[in-house]
Amino acid sequence: MQIILKYIHDNIREPLTASEAARKFNYSKWYFCKKFKLYTGKTFVEYVRHYRLDMAAIDLLSGKKVVDVAADYGYDSVGGFNKAFLKEFGCAPTEYRKQAKESRLYYEKRKLSMFQISDRCASLRDEALYRHEYEKYYECQRNFYNILGQNEAKERGESNSEILALGVARVLDGLTPVIIPGEIIVGFNFGRNEKSKPGDNEEGRKTAELSGFSKKDVERYFEYLKNPVENPNGYKPEINTDYENACADDAAWSASCCKNNHTAVGYEKVLKKGFKGLLDEVLEGRAKNGDLPIYRSTEKLCRAAMNIGKKYAAKARELLEKGAPDYSEKDLKKIIDVCSAVPENPAKSFVEAVQSLWFAHVINTFEDEINANSLGRIDQILYPYFAADVEKGVITEEKAFEILCMLWIKLYRSHDVQQALIGGVSADGKSAVNRLSYMMLDVTEQLDFVRCVSVRFSENTERGFIRRALEVNGHLQKGVPFFFNDDVIIPALESKGISREDARDYSQIGCAGSVIPGKSNPHVQSAIVNLLKCVEYVLGNGYSLLTPGFFGGVATGSLKSLKTYDVFYDAVIKQMAFMLENVVKKILRARECVAYNDPRPYKSLLTDDCLENGKDFAAFGAKYDYYQIPLCSIPNLADSLAAIRHFVYEEHKYTLENIIGFMKRNFPDDAVRDEFINKAPKYGNDIDEVDDIAVDILNKSCDILEELSAKYGISLHAQPFSSLWMISLGIAGLASPDGRRQGEPTAYSVSAMQGRDFNGVAALMNSIAKLPGKRAPGTCSAIVEVDPKLFCDRNIDALTDVFIAAGKKGLMNVQFNVIDAETLLDAKKHPEQYDNLTVGVSGFSQKFNLLPSYIQDHIIERTKHKCL
Repeated sequence: MQIILKYIHDNIREPLTASEAARKFNYSKWYFCKKFKLYTGKTFVEYVRHYRLDMAAIDLLSGKKVVDVAADYGYDSVGGFNKAFLKEFGCAPTEYRKQAKESRLYYEKRKLSMFQISDRCASLRDEALYRHEYEKYYECQRNFYNILGQNEAKERGESNSEILALGVARVLDGLTPVIIPGEIIVGFNFGRNEKSKPGDNEEGRKTAELSGFSKKDVERYFEYLKNPVENPNGYKPEINTDYENACADDAAWSASCCKNNHTAVGYEKVLKKGFKGLLDEVLEGRAKNGDLPIYRSTEKLCRAAMNIGKKYAAKARELLEKGAPDYSEKDLKKIIDVCSAVPENPAKSFVEAVQSLWFAHVINTFEDEINANSLGRIDQILYPYFAADVEKGVITEEKAFEILCMLWIKLYRSHDVQQALIGGVSADGKSAVNRLSYMMLDVTEQLDFVRCVSVRFSENTERGFIRRALEVNGHLQKGVPFFFNDDVIIPALESKGISREDARDYSQIGCAGSVIPGKSNPHVQSAIVNLLKCVEYVLGNGYSLLTPGFFGGVATGSLKSLKTYDVFYDAVIKQMAFMLENVVKKILRARECVAYNDPRPYKSLLTDDCLENGKDFAAFGAKYDYYQIPLCSIPNLADSLAAIRHFVYEEHKYTLENIIGFMKRNFPDDAVRDEFINKAPKYGNDIDEVDDIAVDILNKSCDILEELSAKYGISLHAQPFSSLWMISLGIAGLASPDGRRQGEPTAYSVSAMQGRDFNGVAALMNSIAKLPGKRAPGTCSAIVEVDPKLFCDRNIDALTDVFIAAGKKGLMNVQFNVIDAETLLDAKKHPEQYDNLTVGVSGFSQKFNLLPSYIQDHIIERTKHKCL
C-alpha cells in the first residue's frame, strides 16, 4: 500500500482511476478498492480528490492563478474546480486565498499590539550577533585564570574538588567586568571561544598584556604552561578494552559516562538565598559531616561568587563617576543598586532575580563550559518576582519584557542548547502557564534569532497557549520552540522511583533528556547504541559483516536455523540484550573514573542531598542519580525487519544470503534497492505492521534495561535519541535492509528515515505517538519537517488540533522544522544571502550556513510535508 500511495502522490496532476491503479499493481478492482478503503479510511476517489485539493490549495497560497491551478490538477473548468474546492474547504478558492491574506494581516496587526523590542535591545541584539575586537582579549580570561587557580591548588596538594573550585574562583576574582552601553543585565560569558588562551609566544604575550593581566600573573601563567604542576591526587584513566574499541570502530556501540554540563541545577536556591545563604548551608554541612573536600571547595566558590555582583557594581560606579558619554546615568545607577545586592543576597525584585539567575548560570558554565547547561523552568522560577513587582507597581509589563529581551540576548549563541522550559503543570497537576510563559514566547519571536526554548504541555494546558507556541514556531521558522508532553514524561519518571511532585517539576536539557532541576544527575548521552547493528550480527551469527573476522555480537544461529521471522526477530533481541549489557558494564567502570577525576563542586552546591550528605554531584551525591542510554536507529531497524519479513519470509522472493549480498555490495542494482525502499512498509506513515515493530523494539529495550538496572544496582533510563550520531553511524556503517546505502545517515532519533515519510504530518506524528514513551524517561526526540505554506496562520487552528490529538495518543516530543527544500538548496549555494536562516538540526537549532555540508544535505533530504 505504501508504494500505491507514493504512486498517487507522484502522479497527482495526472488522471488517476481505481481501475488503472489496480491493474498497475496486479489486483482486481474489487479487491484493490476494498483494501484501499480499509487502509486509508477513504475510497480511492475520495483520497485522490482530497490530496489533489490539498496540493491545489498550497499552489493558490503561493500566488498561482485559480485558472492555472484548476488546469494543473485536471479540472475541465474553473467552475468545476470551484465547486470541488468549496466542498472540500467550505469556501471558494478566491475566498480561501483572501482568508489567508487576512490571517496574515491579522497577525501583522497583532504583532504591533505586542510589546516591541526597544531601541536599546535592538542595538544589544546586533551587538550580540557579531563578534567585536575586545572579545578576543576578554574571553581568554576564563582559561588564563582557571589555569592559574588549578595549578596553585595542585601546588598546595589540594583535592580534585578544590583544584576545580579554585580555578573557577580565580576566574571570578580576576575577570574584568565589561558593561555594554544600554544594558541593564550585565555579565560576560566568554561564549565566543571557550578554549581561547594565550600561548607562550609573541602574539600570546601581547594578548596577555592587552587582556589586562598583571605581570606577576602573566609570568606564573606561562611558567605553568611550560611546566604544569602534576596533580597530587593522580588520575584514574578511563581505559577501553580492545573489544570495546573494536565495537566503536564497527559502528555498533560505545559508552562512557557523561561528565560535562547536560544538567539543570537549582538556580532558585541562588535567587532565594543568595550565595551568602548558601555559604551558611556549606558551613552547616561541614559541622555535621566533618571537613570534607566538598565543603572546602564549595566554600571557595560561595565566597568568590558573592563578589561578582560587587565587581560589576564597582565598574558601573566608575563609569558613572567618569561621566562616560555612551552610558545612561539612570541605567548605571540601576546596575549599581542591583549588583550591590545580588547574587550575594536573595533577590527582592524581578530585575534582581533575572540578574541573579544570569550570574548563577555564568558561574555554572565556568565550571564545565557553555553547552547543555539548562536554565530549567524559567517561567516558574521568575514568575513570583514578576507578579509581586507588577502588583506593587515596581515594574510594568513592558519593562519586564525588555529585561527578558536582555536575558535572551545574553544567552545568545549561534549553536544554542542552553534549554529554557516554559509551561507544563504545577506540583498539584494543574496548568502552570502564566503571564511570563506567553511573554517569553513573544520575546523569542520578536528577537528572531537562535534561542533554545521549549514548551511543556498536557491535557490540562490551555489550547490558546499551545496554539500561540505553534504560531511562534511557524513565524520564526527556526525549529523553536520544542514541545514535551507531560502526560507521557511524568509517568515515565515516576516509573523510575521519582516522586510525583519532583517528576511534575522536570525540565529538559540540551536536545533531549529529562532532569529534575536541582535534584538529579541524569548522565545524559552516556552511550551510543546502534540498534540497527543487531540485524547485521544476526546475519553473521555474531560476526560483523562490515569488519570481517570481528566477533562483535553473540552467536544466535546459522542462516539455516533462522527458519521463521519470529526466530529471526528473537535473534535480534538477543543481540540487543548482549550489546546493552556490554554498554552498562562499560558505564559502570567509567563512572568510577568520572567520580574521582571530575568532581563538580558548583553543581554540588546547587543540587539537593550533596551538601547534606557530603557527597559530590559527580560521586553519586544527587537525590536522583541515573544514566540515560541513547538508543539509535530504531526507525531503520523497524524498516529493515519489515523488509526482511516481507521479502524473505512472506513473499520468499529473496533469501537471507541475498540480503547479506545486497548489504555487502551496497545495493548495486537500483531496481532491487527501489523494491526495498518502496515495496516494504516504512515507519512514519501510520502503518501498523511496521510501526508495531518499532514499538516492540523500544519495549524490548526497556525490558532489558530494567533487568540490567536490577542486576547492576543502577537506574538506567531508555533515551531513544541519536544526537548527530545518525551521520557518523551512517558513514561508518554497512548498507542496511531498509534500502539505506553505506554512507547515508540513519534516521534521526525516532523521526522517520529521511524521505520515507510520505503520508502527511498527522501520519508521521501518529507513528511517533505509538512508541511507548511512558517507559522511556530519557525522552525521545523527533523532528517533523513542514513546508511553510502548510505551517501558516491560515492553518494554525488545524495544526493545533492535529498536535493536541497526537499528544493524547502519546506523542512525547516533537520539534517542527518549518522550511522548504528549495530555500535550503539555494542557501547552500548562496550562504551569504541567508545569514539568519536557522534550522532544527538535532534537538537544537543552528544557522544553516554554519553547518557542515554533509549535515546540510541530511536536512535537505528530510521530507518537507505539504499536507496534514
